[in-house]
Amino acid sequence: MSDTKLYLGIEVSDTSMKVALVDAAEKKVVKVAVLPTECNPIYDIFLFESTLQQWVDENQIENIEATSVTMPATMSIIRKVYVPPEAVANKWQYLNWYLELFTNAEAGAYIVDAKTLSGDDSFGYNELVMAVRKEWVDALRKGFRSRMLSPKSMEVDVLSIMNVMDVGEKIKDAVCVVKADYSGVTLIWMRRDELLALRCVSTLSMVGKTEDIAYPILANEIVEQIKLVQTENSINGVTDVRLCGEMASQEMFVNTLTGKLTDYHVSLMTGLSQLPSDESVNPVDMICCIGAVGAALNQMEGV
Repeated sequence: MSDTKLYLGIEVSDTSMKVALVDAAEKKVVKVAVLPTECNPIYDIFLFESTLQQWVDENQIENIEATSVTMPATMSIIRKVYVPPEAVANKWQYLNWYLELFTNAEAGAYIVDAKTLSGDDSFGYNELVMAVRKEWVDALRKGFRSRMLSPKSMEVDVLSIMNVMDVGEKIKDAVCVVKADYSGVTLIWMRRDELLALRCVSTLSMVGKTEDIAYPILANEIVEQIKLVQTENSINGVTDVRLCGEMASQEMFVNTLTGKLTDYHVSLMTGLSQLPSDESVNPVDMICCIGAVGAALNQMEGV
């Protein structure tokens, strides 16, 4: 592996980090893994780095071109914001002002970033605005001792999923990606290079319940959001649903959700058509690590 350019993507979650190693030369995913941790690794950078270093050593990975980190949308503030033409000259002031409208935190507590989705100076811009707590960003910037593992970028999983669908699938028609993690569910409607709608579903309704009770409740809430997007966002005819995340590896959840989406074509993201996986990659782990793959593509493709 030392002669190839390897890009490492990491997704943090409450009790694990999901990692994906992508070979830029061969354009394929060579390794994925879910590494258990005692807490969310972003709360303990020493734990973060030592767990990651152990995995790198065990897999005899000698060189990594760049490391990127992504975090769930549930750990951030993320909004699609329209910037009118009259505010274009002061776009960042407008976005920061908008951010302050829906959070009571001090502005300095967050690092704010934005990705332009569409538009121009004459018609205004559609921006995907993301805000992550400054203390987490500072910890990642300053806490790593290994230069090779030190993250070069940090993003929210919505962007990571868009990276995967743009590069790994090269989608043309609109799709809905359902990223179902135990910490929360994110639903993303998109076309190539275009975010159409974004919804999140809390998993608090699952607390204290057995799977046979919890999964139908959550599935109903997901279906409700899909229907609301049709009426509130005027997004119709999107029947291609891609399923990934921790719960997507659970057969009972998948069967429950697909049973409620009989008018949709639901498929599991066990692999990517334009970014094949090494034969050693476990498809179940791949489902969980799609966000980490997208994070790796951030640096590899510059998306």
